[in-house]
Amino acid sequence: MMWNDNLKIGVSLIDSEHKELCDRIDRLLAACSQGRGKDELVGTIEFLESYTIKHFSDEEKLQRASAYPKVAEHKKLHEFFTGKIAELKNDVQNNGANIATISKTNYFLMDWLLNHIQKVDSELAQYIKQ
Repeated sequence: MMWNDNLKIGVSLIDSEHKELCDRIDRLLAACSQGRGKDELVGTIEFLESYTIKHFSDEEKLQRASAYPKVAEHKKLHEFFTGKIAELKNDVQNNGANIATISKTNYFLMDWLLNHIQKVDSELAQYIKQ
C-alpha cells in the first residue's frame, strides 16, 4: 500500500511517521512479490518494534496535550499492535520466516493501516484540530 493523500490525517508529525511506517510496509510487500519476503520480514518486524515506540509515544503525547477523551482507548489499541508484533516476532523466532508468517504479517499490517490510520487516527486528528 503506497502512501497517498487518503492516509493523511492533517497532523504533520503523525503524517510523516505514518508515511515512514507505510514505506517500510511497502518494502516488505515489494520483497514478497520478488520472492524475498523471508529476507525482509525479520527486518520489518524489528523496525516496527522499535519505531512504533516513538510513534505511539508521539501520538499519546498529542492526545494528552489536547485532552483527547479517548486516550485510554487509543492506548489500548497501541498496546494491541505492539503485542501482535511481539507475537509475530516470536512466531518467526520459533518457526522461521515461512509463507504463513509472511502472509499473516502482511494481512495484519494492511488491516492496521486501513483501519487504525483512516478511522481511529483520523478521529483523533479531527479532535485535535477543533
